[in-house]
Amino acid sequence: MSNNPSIKIQSTTNQNTQSLTFWLLIALISLIGLGITTYLTSTAFSNTDVGCSISGCNTVLNSKWARLFGIPVSAFGMTIYATTMLGALHAYKSPTDDLRSRRLVVAASMIGVIASVYLTAIEIFVIKAVCQYCLTSGALIIIASIILLIGLKKERILHNTIVIPTKLGKKSV
Repeated sequence: MSNNPSIKIQSTTNQNTQSLTFWLLIALISLIGLGITTYLTSTAFSNTDVGCSISGCNTVLNSKWARLFGIPVSAFGMTIYATTMLGALHAYKSPTDDLRSRRLVVAASMIGVIASVYLTAIEIFVIKAVCQYCLTSGALIIIASIILLIGLKKERILHNTIVIPTKLGKKSV
C-alpha cells in the first residue's frame, strides 16, 4: 500500500486475464530477442564468426557499423530486450494504473524499433549484406511493439494518458 493518497491502488484480480496475457507474450518475445543478442554479443567479444545460413552475417557483424563506442551494437540490443522483458513482467503483476513499467516498456520497445529500422537500412543500403540474426531481432522487437500497442489499447492506457492541450486547458482523450 502507498501512503500517498493521490496514488490509486487497484487489485489485479479485477483485471481481465486475456488483457494481461499480452504482457507475458511480450516478455517471451523479449526473452527470445535477449537470447539472440546475447549470442551475437558473445561472438563479438570472443572474435568468432557466427554460424549463419546466409553469407552476409559475418560481413555485417564485422563492419564498422557493428560497434558503437567500441561496444557491440548487440549489447545495446541485449539491454533493450532485458528492459522490455523485465518491464513486461512487472506490468503483468502490477495494477493497470501503475504506469511506470508500462512507460518503460513503451520507451524501450520504441528505441528498439527505431534502432532496428535504422540498422536494417544500413545493412541493405550501405553494407549491402544482411544478417539473419539481426533481421530476426528487428522483427521480434517490431512484433513486440505491435502487441504492446494493441494491449495498451485494450487496457485503455493510451486513451487515459494522452493529453491534448486546448484553449481552455488540458483535455484527456
